[in-house]
Amino acid sequence: MPGTRWSRLPPTALLVTLVLTVITVWSTSADVEAELTARAKYALADVGVSGGQVSFSGRDAVLAGFPPNEAAQAMDAIQRIDGVRTVEISGDTAPPAGPVTTSGEPSSPPPTPTPSPSPSPTPTSAKPTDKAGFQAELDRLLTATPITFEPDGTELTAEGERGALEIAKLLTDAPAGLRFRITGQVATGSDRRLALNRALTVERLLERNGVDHDQAYSIQRRNPDGASGEGRRVDITAEQR
Repeated sequence: MPGTRWSRLPPTALLVTLVLTVITVWSTSADVEAELTARAKYALADVGVSGGQVSFSGRDAVLAGFPPNEAAQAMDAIQRIDGVRTVEISGDTAPPAGPVTTSGEPSSPPPTPTPSPSPSPTPTSAKPTDKAGFQAELDRLLTATPITFEPDGTELTAEGERGALEIAKLLTDAPAGLRFRITGQVATGSDRRLALNRALTVERLLERNGVDHDQAYSIQRRNPDGASGEGRRVDITAEQR
């Protein structure tokens, strides 16, 4: 039987068969390595990389001797070859740190932005301490944001309320030796009650926002300044006790 004849082959014949098999495998592997080595040479030439060596163990590539600025580009070129399984870089070759440009050179890191100098705080004027200083600041605030009222009533306009709140911030730190006269005005006519009630409205708003009740008091005055509406306001005057 065939199986019997094969099993009776002398040991020399088996050894010859094994040797032939090994030679065939080695030859095939050598052919693969030679082909990949040739491809690697052309791949590196295409990207303009030289100065290193590529060796193959089967389909596994090892790169050695490449300048650091070309190692990453060489590795990328070899990885793209059809048939290459893995690519390693030997210990004497290290790719450059940071991103690599198409020329193989590491791109320069972006310049560290110079921190902008912190803006200098806007100097705040010191609060006044005497009668003249408070009156000057009162006049400035009342000119910038007059304390005005809706026509024929004691309701503050939006601008008038903002102006009164700014005045309150100023007067909360007023020295005890000063007091402030609030004079109500009307646009036309002689409605003294309306003028007084407007002054009272501002007096109460100041007290609600921290001004001592004995530092602000209300009086009234008719101001026939025509139809401009400028009379629908209050004036504030600093006085020494």
